[in-house]
Amino acid sequence: MTDDSYDYDANCRHWPAVTGPFVVGTLDFEVTDSLASSQYAPVPTTSRRLYVRAWYPAADVTDCSRRSYFTHEEAVSVPALSLQLLRQPTDALRNAAALPTHAFVEAPPADGRFPVVVFNHGYLSYPAQHTALFEHLAANGYVVLSVGHPWESGGIVYPNGDVVVGSPRILEDMMQMGRALGAMAAYAAPTLTAQLDAFREYVEILRTTSAGRLAPVWRDDVYFVLDRLEENAIPAASPVAAIIDHDRRGYMGKSFGAYIAGMLAQGDQRACGVVHLDGGLWSYELADAELRTPFLTLGSDLWQEFRNMPELPRGMDPSVREPLGSHTPTGSDLAYERIARAGLRSDGYRFLVPGIRHSGVSDLPELAGVPALRGKLGTEAALNTFTAIQNDLVGGFLDRHVKGEPSDFPARALAIHPEVIVQDLGWLRERAQAELQ
Repeated sequence: MTDDSYDYDANCRHWPAVTGPFVVGTLDFEVTDSLASSQYAPVPTTSRRLYVRAWYPAADVTDCSRRSYFTHEEAVSVPALSLQLLRQPTDALRNAAALPTHAFVEAPPADGRFPVVVFNHGYLSYPAQHTALFEHLAANGYVVLSVGHPWESGGIVYPNGDVVVGSPRILEDMMQMGRALGAMAAYAAPTLTAQLDAFREYVEILRTTSAGRLAPVWRDDVYFVLDRLEENAIPAASPVAAIIDHDRRGYMGKSFGAYIAGMLAQGDQRACGVVHLDGGLWSYELADAELRTPFLTLGSDLWQEFRNMPELPRGMDPSVREPLGSHTPTGSDLAYERIARAGLRSDGYRFLVPGIRHSGVSDLPELAGVPALRGKLGTEAALNTFTAIQNDLVGGFLDRHVKGEPSDFPARALAIHPEVIVQDLGWLRERAQAELQ
């Protein structure tokens, strides 16, 4: 809905540069899974129509046009629910339709075979939400696939122009989870026993919502897309399918999608790594469990809004009021390793970015110019550096563990960005030793 008092021209004014040995191509396509359903459609479907956007190393782009961040149709529908949650006009990013990115539409792919990284967006977000990162990866030799989950994302515009928006039932579930503030003790209780009890309570809440039901659905969406690409069974995607090296797979996601990335890697023997962008735990599968691949977690300052509360929600440790530091609890502390050995894996990397908030772990630091919106994303210092931090850490991790290149990761990235905090989960191991033995 248009707001005549809103400064639309302050948003979507610039797009970050991309560097790498390749120019970037991009392609949209869809594929239908006839054996799956969309239960959150207004009328539940008997098949599942999946949207995919690819970014990839391209060859000659002479006759190709650059993709705008959104089309006009996408600008007014795709980010609407995310903006609504941030209390912005639902068309606050409408000028993104005139903001060119660095990807060339349907450009011919470069010669060769490249590792593939599959991304799952956040709950009620959209497939292009980390375009700056995707372009960076494609320019440096990766095929990136972002899968849109129908009726369960903020919105999708299919290649033929059909529009699917997020289900109101999904938004209602998000509101229900947001009211369960006591469940945050699952991440920040004063003892491990209390933390695990709170986690069980939270999972019981999640099981009554779409968030507790959709994780295996989203996982299977991605497996289906990869299977069809490997079989070259999607004609519109055939040029991209031909350059994918399926023996070098990485999985990546934001928030709810970050948890899906871990599930995907755990079930895929060809997975080489997981990038977990500011996610949490949504079920038991990955808690107190060894992830079979290397992993990177990159988290926000989860507790910023809690520091100003006159009274913390039930069961939360007052230490969350302290400034962000290496011992600050996060939503992913219980994941990817046995709790008794948390933080000891040499191929597990856990980082925090001071000043960035959950919604800022996205393209929004680049798109937002209105102060009221930027203030919800993080501090100015964090917003001005987040994309570079994310690109350097994620790119370095994938180069080392998915490409398998010799690397000084993470030392070089941390030297460039000294503000990044390396998590120390020694406190969690100490709790485990004291309480679980």
